[in-house]
Amino acid sequence: MDYEALRVPLHHDLRPLAALLAGKGIPHQISEWQGAQVIWVLDAASAELVAALHRRMESGDIEVVQAEPQEQAPQASRATTFLPVTLFLLAASIIGAGITGLSTEAMSWLSFYRIIAVDDGYMISTAPGEYWRLFTPVFLHYGLLHLVFNGLWTWELGRRIEFQQGSVALLLLTLLMGVFSNLAQAWFTPGQLFGGMSGVIYGYLGYLVVWQRFRPVAAFALPKGIVIFMLAWLLICMLGFTELVGLGSIANAAHLGGLVAGVALALATLLGLRLTGR
Repeated sequence: MDYEALRVPLHHDLRPLAALLAGKGIPHQISEWQGAQVIWVLDAASAELVAALHRRMESGDIEVVQAEPQEQAPQASRATTFLPVTLFLLAASIIGAGITGLSTEAMSWLSFYRIIAVDDGYMISTAPGEYWRLFTPVFLHYGLLHLVFNGLWTWELGRRIEFQQGSVALLLLTLLMGVFSNLAQAWFTPGQLFGGMSGVIYGYLGYLVVWQRFRPVAAFALPKGIVIFMLAWLLICMLGFTELVGLGSIANAAHLGGLVAGVALALATLLGLRLTGR
């Protein structure tokens, strides 16, 4: 829903107006946005109608009698809804971390490059035809801190998308963001091993922020502190401070590539919805 019809303070009770709009069959959505309650509708004509109805209700011209609320089963929340793709990503990351710590040969199955044992150690090479390697490095995690950090952000950001847009949407977005972020890292640091969900996580961040900017929904509303922290961490990593304090090198190109992919996918999806009138 692209048109803002009404903006009122947070303490304003919009339930009577929402009941009136539902009775008149006017599609609408109410969300908290920029410190206010906003009613969104599909087109300009509906926006004008909502504003007019609200003025009439405020003046006492229209009175809506609300029915007594009926006892209903509690609705599912993001915390309790079954989220198979998000849970799969978490489980696969745990398995990937175990594989990473198991042996170099085992890690070779998921890495971007094939790892080959030689007399004096290991060498890496490209693997023509093994296209799963474009994505599977996202499951490799180097140490408990790396796994926990990425797992928490996968849960916090990924589940929002799955809850609001469905499992198929999250799966497709994750695949595209993973491939793009991995290709970006491989291009920037050719011949080096890398891994982790962080590129995809920054893709989620870009997707959520852009979507919330143009078509706000409650599930995508991130606290400003989270967005600022994530972008600040991206900058800190790109400036090399993590290496100075002994945290090792970071796949900065994957982070930036994932963020760009997330923004682009959100814009493309929103444009597609607009063109189809949805």
